[in-house]
Amino acid sequence: MDLILLKAERIKRGITQEQLAKQLGFKDKSSYCLIENGKTSISIDTANRIADYLALSKDLVYKIFFKTNVQET
Repeated sequence: MDLILLKAERIKRGITQEQLAKQLGFKDKSSYCLIENGKTSISIDTANRIADYLALSKDLVYKIFFKTNVQET
């Protein structure tokens, strides 16, 4: 996940961590904060709900939630 881009897009849209946490059904913002700080992983469903709430384009969804660089072996 590109956490820096996720945070930037949230802020760009004027949405607080608390607002997003509430929209996702979390008890408080600390649960969402763990996601944005990379302390916990998320399900596809949660990623989709974040993308919908932030109205992210397909391109941004890919950039944020899927790793774009592949490690060579």
